[in-house]
Amino acid sequence: MLTPMKARAVVTRYIVLVGALLLGACSGEVSSPAAAPIKTMQGTSMYAPTAAEKALIGVTDGTYSVTFDPTKDESFALGPNHLDIPAGAVCNLLTSGYGAAYWDKPCDPQTQPVTLSVVIQNASSDHPSINFYPAMRFDPSKSVDLYMYAPHVSVTDAKNWLMSYCPDLGGCFDESLTDTSLSTVIDYTNDMLFRRVKHFSGYTVAERGDDGSINSGQ
Repeated sequence: MLTPMKARAVVTRYIVLVGALLLGACSGEVSSPAAAPIKTMQGTSMYAPTAAEKALIGVTDGTYSVTFDPTKDESFALGPNHLDIPAGAVCNLLTSGYGAAYWDKPCDPQTQPVTLSVVIQNASSDHPSINFYPAMRFDPSKSVDLYMYAPHVSVTDAKNWLMSYCPDLGGCFDESLTDTSLSTVIDYTNDMLFRRVKHFSGYTVAERGDDGSINSGQ
């Protein structure tokens, strides 16, 4: 259930989630993987925003809250964006550990409700981002999927867009360079970017250069 603020206000502010969603990573030192850049794939999104949801763009930066039950399938319509969290996917917040060394380790599920603080930044820029607190990871046997509306992405666009991971320590990078299950997929028909996420951390819509560099606007 949503916190005592208007549900529409929370959802509206979520839409900027573009780099999308989720939990500021607060642990571990991360460095960009040295690997050849992977071209963003094309595919069909399981979710397409309605015209009304697309109109919910342009919210301001700020900090908001949302509470959900991790024992149930959760599907959030976040303006033109979307997030699917299957039941039992959230690892126990107190015992599971957090950081790159843990992403693929099994874990005990979180059973108590989770309240997230959501920090939205650069909402009006080409590279909006969002961080969720507290940090959490997901059971690697489950697939948590994040969908982002990206109206400026087109087949003829020279930029190769992707959803990059941006830890608190800085230095956004493409996680698919070391884990292809985290590759970004683009649905040009529905203007959607989507990919699996293994943890709730900082994400942003970014551009991948021909040399593999990431431009996240940071």
